[in-house]
Amino acid sequence: MIESPALFAVNLSTLLVIVFSANLLVLRSFERQTYLPLAICLAAIGVVICRPTLAVFFPQLQSTFLILSLPAILLISPCFWFYVQGITSETPWRFSRKLLYHYVPASVGGLIALLAFFIPSDITRALLVEGNEEVINAAPVLLRYLLYGMFISTFILILGWVLQSGFYFFKITQRLHQYRQHLKDLFASTESREIKWLSWLLFTVGIVWLATAVYIVLDNLFYSVPVNHVLTNSVLLVMLWSIAIWGLRQKPGLEELYESQGDIQEVLIQEDNQHRKYQRSALDEQQSSRIAEKIEKSMHEDELFLDASLSLQKLAKHIFTSPNYISQTLNETLGMNFFDYVNKYRIDAAKRMLAQSDETVLDIAMSVGFNSKSSFYTAFKKEAEQTPSQYRKHAQSRKSQ
Repeated sequence: MIESPALFAVNLSTLLVIVFSANLLVLRSFERQTYLPLAICLAAIGVVICRPTLAVFFPQLQSTFLILSLPAILLISPCFWFYVQGITSETPWRFSRKLLYHYVPASVGGLIALLAFFIPSDITRALLVEGNEEVINAAPVLLRYLLYGMFISTFILILGWVLQSGFYFFKITQRLHQYRQHLKDLFASTESREIKWLSWLLFTVGIVWLATAVYIVLDNLFYSVPVNHVLTNSVLLVMLWSIAIWGLRQKPGLEELYESQGDIQEVLIQEDNQHRKYQRSALDEQQSSRIAEKIEKSMHEDELFLDASLSLQKLAKHIFTSPNYISQTLNETLGMNFFDYVNKYRIDAAKRMLAQSDETVLDIAMSVGFNSKSSFYTAFKKEAEQTPSQYRKHAQSRKSQ
């Protein structure tokens, strides 16, 4: 008999979302390995939360999954961190041995779980499923001390999970900020690559994590805290559904760089065989001036800024210059990043059109290279310190005088 039909329905729905999306992510990982950590992350969450469904379909497996939930919960944060690393990396993400230290807490949890499987099943079921702690007093002395040691170790690991989650939350937030700043060095339009959904998800996860951390501390150290399991599982369902939908849709933001490595290497050879790696050489003033002239010409005469998908890589191939040299020239000689430099030309072109034509603001935004009206308004206001409509009104009033 189902004790709580609502909890069972929500939990089953959540597990179905996990199974479906994790399966698709594993299939995609054969092409891009960065999807595999997200699949493992979702699977680990499934192990942790599956008890209401197991109680209905496989009650005999409840204690087994409760034991496995210890290493599983310690896998969630590092796996999600690897996924974020992958979708924000300049090169295809791959797992390597140097990343193994991230799995130390989960490995310790795995050892405790392995040890728990050697304890008589009637004792583990009484402790984990039924919550009957009296069986400890009836156990042999050595087994009793072993159980106490495992309880203490598990408690320490759970508190460690709270700290671990906070640590990775900070790392992911910092990584996203650095990634979005770096986008401006590589692309003239960044809105489609900013992965904004992840920021909203992190905000929600942060609230849930904080509430969970407070609950764990209060429940284990002070007093039992009542929890509405239907509500908490519903929130979890929405969060996992969001991760599944956006995780499956999200491509690495810098994927364009993966595919252009060969082309860029050819550009480097054509530019200067003696300076193939920007990290090992520096541009002199003469080289910087020559590259700056090429860049200015590509904007003034070729009007590359009108290309809505313009990137540093495209500009590099157009003027036969290393992307790193272009970036260095823009930052050191012209004093701005690629994003601001290109958008300056776009805004100047938009100003002329606003003053001389009756086209709509949206049409003008699209014609000068912007992908959306909102990004155009943001860039225009930053450059002109007024909205496009205000600029048009002032320009046309001056013209009428």
